[in-house]
Order: sequence, then structure tokens, then C-alpha cells
Amino acid sequence: MSQPTFRDLERAGWAAKAGVYDDYFAKITQQAIDAILDGLGDLKGKRLLDVACGTGHLTGAAAARGADAEGIDFAAPMVAQAADNYPDCTFTEGDAEHLPYEDARFDAVACSFGLLHLEDADTAIREAYRVLRPGGRYAFTVWRSPEQGSEMHKIILGAINDYGTLEVDLPPAPPIFRFAEPEECARALQSTGFTSVKTKVLPLEWRGPSPEAFMEMVNKSAVRMLMVLDAQNKSARKRVIKAILEGAEARRKKDEIIIAFPAMMVAAARPD
Repeated sequence: MSQPTFRDLERAGWAAKAGVYDDYFAKITQQAIDAILDGLGDLKGKRLLDVACGTGHLTGAAAARGADAEGIDFAAPMVAQAADNYPDCTFTEGDAEHLPYEDARFDAVACSFGLLHLEDADTAIREAYRVLRPGGRYAFTVWRSPEQGSEMHKIILGAINDYGTLEVDLPPAPPIFRFAEPEECARALQSTGFTSVKTKVLPLEWRGPSPEAFMEMVNKSAVRMLMVLDAQNKSARKRVIKAILEGAEARRKKDEIIIAFPAMMVAAARPD
């Protein structure tokens, strides 16, 4: 039997989390929706595709702005949950790297934190370009790195690096922070043909009552980082979790823990 690929593990991971995503991680990612839609311009009467739509909140928000919005995701349970959340929108199971649409179908394409979970982000960007009409707009979000202020990644990856190992037996994966730099975003988009590339840092955050609540959010929401954490040996994993809890508690402000989780929002246009 062949070994699972990065794509296989990502799809299985997100499929398993569809039922609890809205209770945990969506509370972070939803903070970016308005900025993404603003980056796409006036959506009234426009046809929009939400790639890697997850449980459908960006699709629903676009529809609320007057767009003819639909979403696509590679995890069937996510598609089912999205359809439950927004029964008036269309959701399809499909591949961001092989979109099942004809050329120039959409006025806008969005991808909220999806590029990080694809084996070939460049192909997904080319597909977004292909299905956009001339003059259409594309926007996506990705996470910033620990060096750029991501306390969540600093806490978790730092704990693994200090008390375990990041070198684990998992399939090769794309660099998680590849698009954290504006220059790389511009390079990738312009090489596809996009113009008018603009970037904006979004100050997203997680808020919760305790370190244990933070750890629960990680367990219920993360895929790639959780795979690395689960690959640690028993004693190392125990030390890593202790360090994560301590790192979360260090971010307490009075009766609440606030952990910075900044994102990069990138918008561009397909030329007329």
C-alpha cells in the first residue's frame, strides 16, 4: 500500500474537523472575511468563487453583499457543513488545483487560508487566474510567521523545537510561511499574469479563558501542526504540551488570554 501524501493527510484532517470547525478555528478565520471581500471590490451582482471554502462563511458573507457566490472544497464533510450553514448558496466538492469550471466564469475568486494546505499553490493560483474573467479580482489570506508576530505559531512551533523535534516522519510539505512575505506574494501572482498586487497585514487573534482552552482549540482545529505534535514520542509530547500551556498563560491579560495570530491579505487583478 502506498504511503499517504501531504494532500491525503490534509484532506483527511480537515474532513475530520468539519463538525467542530465553527466552534473553534472559524472564530479566528472569520475575522479576515470582511478584509478579503473588501479587497475584491464591489460584489453586488458579481459571480464569486470561494476556493477552499471550509464551512462556507466567506461564501455566505459574499452572498450577503449581493454576490452570486459559491464555494468549493476538497473535504466532503466541509462541503456538507457549508451547505447546512448557507442553504441558499451552492457548494461543490472539488480540487483547487483542478477547478471544475470553464475559463473566465467568475468576476472574483477568494481563498481564505487555503493555499497553505495545497501541494501546489502555484497551480491553484493559475487556476484562479484561468476561471477569472478579464478585469476580475483575486484575494487570499495566509498566516504570518513567528518572526512577524504570530504568537500562536511561536508558542507551538517553539515548544516542539525546544522539547521535541520538527524533523518527523511525515510526507514532504510546502513551506508553511512561503507567502508571509509581500515580495513572494507579488512574485507568484505576477508570474501568473496578475497585476495591481496589494498586501495588507490583518491583526487577527485568539481569545480564551485558559491555557487549556487554547490547547483544546489546537487539538480541534490544527492539521499540519497537530500531525507534527502527534509524531513526537510520549515523553517529548508531554513536555511540549506543558510548554504550550505555559506559553499561552504568559499571554494572559487579566481574566483573558489573548494570542496574536496575524495574517497577510493579498489582492490582485486579472488584466482586462
